[in-house]
Amino acid sequence: MGKNIIVSEDTIRDLLEAHASLSAWYYELWSALRVAKASASAPDDAARAAFVERMATSFPEVASIARSIRVPRMFVPPPPAVSVPPVATAEAVEEAPTAVEPAPARLRELQVPRSQPGADPTDEPPPAPSQPAIVPPPLVVPSTVKYDT
Repeated sequence: MGKNIIVSEDTIRDLLEAHASLSAWYYELWSALRVAKASASAPDDAARAAFVERMATSFPEVASIARSIRVPRMFVPPPPAVSVPPVATAEAVEEAPTAVEPAPARLRELQVPRSQPGADPTDEPPPAPSQPAIVPPPLVVPSTVKYDT
């Protein structure tokens, strides 16, 4: 059974701001990796342990608890690996649908074809699918996060 501790409002605010900042950086870096068509590895046990050791020195109120954590659990999934797309051929190849990332497939369905033989540019776009799109979680803008130095 865990112990109840009293933590100051400032400490909770600092921890929440740090969490928000790390989350924002995670999504910013994930987005940059997708644009660059690159991948990254998840932090290993030693890297996560270094972060919790730093918390013990930065927040003396929770130092005893932080020191009791040997290797912190992974709370954010590792960034998705992005493979280099195959070279495009002359004929259009239809990708097979995937259950892991259906959002790009839905996006392709919503886009109007750029040029098709016999297509009239004044045609209306196809109707939107009946299923609503999945909205990504709201992002925190790193420049709006307050840092105390």
